[in-house]
Amino acid sequence: MSNEDYGFFFEKQGLSGYEGPIDPSQQYFEGSHADHAVVRETGQNTLDNPGKYANGRIRMEFELATMATNEIPGIENLRIHLDAVADQTKGQEGHERMVRAATLAKEETISVLRISDFNTTGLTGSESVDSIDSPLSRLTRGKGGSTDDERGGSFGIGSAVGPMASDLCTVIYTSLPEGSKNTVLAGYTRLATHTVNDVAYRPEGYFTDLNRDDEFSYKRPAPKIGPFSERTVPGTDIYILGYRMVDKDPELERVREAMIDNFMVAIARGNLVIEGIAKGNHWTLDGETLAGFCKGRLEAQAFYDALQDAAPATSELRNVGKVKLYINIDDRLERKLHTITMRAPLMKIDTFKHNSVSAKYAAVLICDSPEGNKYLRKLEPPQHHVWDAARDPLSGNQVVRELKTFVREALRERVGSQIGDEVKIEGLSRFLPTDNSDIATTGQSAVPSSELETDGSEKESSTVTGGEVTQEPAVVPPGKKVRVKVRRQASGGGDEEIEQGKQRGGVRKRKGKGTGLPGSGTEGDGDSRIRGRELNFRSWNTQSDIEETSLLTLSIAAKEDEEGDLELVGLGPGGNPEVGYELPISRVVQHASGLTKEIKFSGNTLKNLALKGGQKTRIDVYLPAGERFRVGVV
Repeated sequence: MSNEDYGFFFEKQGLSGYEGPIDPSQQYFEGSHADHAVVRETGQNTLDNPGKYANGRIRMEFELATMATNEIPGIENLRIHLDAVADQTKGQEGHERMVRAATLAKEETISVLRISDFNTTGLTGSESVDSIDSPLSRLTRGKGGSTDDERGGSFGIGSAVGPMASDLCTVIYTSLPEGSKNTVLAGYTRLATHTVNDVAYRPEGYFTDLNRDDEFSYKRPAPKIGPFSERTVPGTDIYILGYRMVDKDPELERVREAMIDNFMVAIARGNLVIEGIAKGNHWTLDGETLAGFCKGRLEAQAFYDALQDAAPATSELRNVGKVKLYINIDDRLERKLHTITMRAPLMKIDTFKHNSVSAKYAAVLICDSPEGNKYLRKLEPPQHHVWDAARDPLSGNQVVRELKTFVREALRERVGSQIGDEVKIEGLSRFLPTDNSDIATTGQSAVPSSELETDGSEKESSTVTGGEVTQEPAVVPPGKKVRVKVRRQASGGGDEEIEQGKQRGGVRKRKGKGTGLPGSGTEGDGDSRIRGRELNFRSWNTQSDIEETSLLTLSIAAKEDEEGDLELVGLGPGGNPEVGYELPISRVVQHASGLTKEIKFSGNTLKNLALKGGQKTRIDVYLPAGERFRVGVV
């Protein structure tokens, strides 16, 4: 049988309604970038079809090349239908796309993206209309059908992404099914209702034997397509003709990033290896190279770091079985990245957001148990981008609520054990660390010099007083704002004793301007100081392993390498700084890079600290038994 016997078959319109250039199935994917949609759908379908000898490892290739347009199977009769559609859709939305397709079909060359999978089953089964459960039939000629094993896609509409990403509105498939000696070639195009030689045709065309009008018969064995290698091992090739993202992504780096964003866990676990082949670039993405490709991409790096969590939170939930949560808490993040979720294919699905968690974090929730994978699949819409509880009116709300509750509680427990509760205190920026990294570490006080060196006035100097905290301080919910109340002390000249004003229990009113004199002092010892505003800092009380002592743990992260003295300040009730109060410190130990080191101290000042930029340092401050403090840094 000659190649001329094959081409794109369009069924006659009959009594069915008119269908325009806009395919409703493609609209499921148009909202995202074409490359991300293609990556997600082909990646998921590939992972859902492991072959007999895959051993949990599947490989994908994305190859971008140029081929002669005349080498496209069935291009001759496809041009006739493309011209008709371009002419007959004037004034309709989507007309420009049909014109572009008809024009491209007449060009000498065309850019083609080939997506190939290996260690998979290939498209098994028959193209017969009676074989509705056949993966070959469902992918190449079916819509809206699916089976419980997911092969062919959860909704049977994954085939829509190919024409959506094609400027020719056309895809070609070649496949070698597992257990078969012959490759098969199929093709699909989606245009609009049109008329050729006074005969009305439906918008969909299928590559088949045109001499048979009673049944589809695909080409076997599949011919070689352009410059691409022929299929010799089980698996499937998808050829997107006229890849619409070729100008934006000539080296397939956006494809690589989309793979990382959507399949990071599968790649990290060694389940998936991806190769990119383009002119001027050839890359491999796998468990070994993943870390390198994540560098420089802050969000990808944060979730990659989360996967390194050696002790993920786990739970056994009804309907979904065992779940795991991998957590990365990192103050260096610009914002909270929340929790990405996935089931057995290990593709990113939903994102859980918990704004009540005060820390900046990135987390990964995995539910890959057989029962969980099957149930959660029912909650996914066609885009596979959310777990929609309404899809199961009986149990959906409860299941999603239990998943979110598990994530929220696990995050709060990790935040509490790792960095303690965070309290935002308005007006305390001069005493506590800020995010201002523009000022170099100069050793000057955190209180602005303009306030330290001015004469006394009726506004008084900025000192704050309070009592010792000997009991558990009031619990402040994370994120709660506490307004600072500042008491100001009168000033006088020389060594004269000063009568106190009403705020200090005195009876006399304060005088007006001119009551104070310039202050004087002596030079310090010259040691360098680490300024609190250059640090991310938290503290909490923990169980001490030494009798008759209490333990105050500090978590400190410097933006850059820092060395010098660090001064602590106690916080009284309500979060007010206890300036001038000396903490009863008995011992200080620094933990960093797996080593412990005794730290010298003088009063509230920790001496000669060495902090590594971007790295959390734990410092244990030992106090008398029963003493509990909340502290900040100056």
